[in-house]
Amino acid sequence: MTNKQEKMICNTFGISKLKPFQKKVITDISDGRDVLGLARTSEGKSICFLSMITLHPNGLLIGVLPTVALMRDLVQRCEDNNIRAGCLYSENRENTNTIEQLTHRKLQALFVAPERLSDPRLWKAIQKNSVHTVVVDEVHCLTEWDNEFRPMYRNIGKFIKDLPASPVIAAFSATVMPDDISYIARSLRMKNPVVHIGKLKRSNLSLKKAFVKNDAARYAKVRKAIQKYDSKGKIVIYCTRVCDVEDMRDFLIGDCDISASEIALCHSRLSDRAEQEKRFRFGEAHIMIATSAFGMGVNISDIRLIIVSQLPFSVASFYQMAGRAGRDGKRAKALLLWNDADFQMNLDIISDTDDHAVEAANELYAICESSDDLHDAVIGCFAKEGE
Repeated sequence: MTNKQEKMICNTFGISKLKPFQKKVITDISDGRDVLGLARTSEGKSICFLSMITLHPNGLLIGVLPTVALMRDLVQRCEDNNIRAGCLYSENRENTNTIEQLTHRKLQALFVAPERLSDPRLWKAIQKNSVHTVVVDEVHCLTEWDNEFRPMYRNIGKFIKDLPASPVIAAFSATVMPDDISYIARSLRMKNPVVHIGKLKRSNLSLKKAFVKNDAARYAKVRKAIQKYDSKGKIVIYCTRVCDVEDMRDFLIGDCDISASEIALCHSRLSDRAEQEKRFRFGEAHIMIATSAFGMGVNISDIRLIIVSQLPFSVASFYQMAGRAGRDGKRAKALLLWNDADFQMNLDIISDTDDHAVEAANELYAICESSDDLHDAVIGCFAKEGE
């Protein structure tokens, strides 16, 4: 990447200079090398791949993303910077218009759910374009989701292989385990990918854990944490199951004197999930109770407290939840509540999945049992330079 190209990128996205992580990643992608980029929130991973549009304004970047929220956020970011972008997902009423634009080479970026990659209309439209880069964001989903849940993730590599040209492949995440790097590279058909690892630990985010011997102790910890942070900003409480979300809501209303109007919910069975998230985003509700469905793609800057009220299924899942807090750079906290019953429940839920899921659950349980510094222990699980 030349100084002129770097200046073009900075001017496009309104930044004074590129961070060291961004500069390394952009240089390799622009030189035609496949890249796996791992870094925390705020390291600017999205600029690493959006910059390719600045360098190849007449071609097409395809981004494969797991959530509608991520797609919409990136489309808006592109439009704010005069980049022509569209997205395709299952319930998008604008699919026909997006494919029409793609057919006539009017898009510079297309963000798409993996389930849409097999759409013959999309494939036909892509043939009209020169695809220079394929991006897979939140690539840890490739290893965390099994063949029954969103199996099309397993077909991204074939989609890339069948493209008429050989685009550069770039994959990004904040939470990839060392043993998963080679699997990701093989699955996406990457050619000798360069692995770049930026800063993973966030100095503004405090991670704490507390053992709770029973549900009464769990609820007492939740009440105490809410009382401390209630006036400081938004709060998210994560629960494992939908029934746990509903029980937590009833507890807050019945035992903590919090009105129903101050609470938003997020889980897979809600018909008004988008409206609930909107209420929380704009402050009508300041407490969100959710399953892990409220996660990737959620970019709400003023969340001050995350309470993970039950043991998640993996270190990566926990850090994804914790990472929703403090995205404005101000001080924030994530509190993990756990006990042996949580761990056993998780094992029961994942008993029919592969050994990888069981190993991931065991890893987080071991950290909770033995580690004094939760943040360092969690960060230590992720891939580091040289691995």
